[in-house]
Amino acid sequence: MARLVKLTGTGPLKIEPSDKPVFVCTCGLSKKFPFCDGTHKACRDEPEGQTFFYDEQGQRHQAPGS
Repeated sequence: MARLVKLTGTGPLKIEPSDKPVFVCTCGLSKKFPFCDGTHKACRDEPEGQTFFYDEQGQRHQAPGS
């Protein structure tokens, strides 16, 4: 079953548990979720107050009704 999950982050969350930092995805687009792979760069310019979804090719689309 597919789910719609609303994430509002547009960059990673940095965690420093030891000598090497770990970056956790907050945008939901990472192919390595829950870890950041840099895909958040695609959502940095999203306008505030609108909802978007990304297709399998990573193309952004505005969600209906937003």
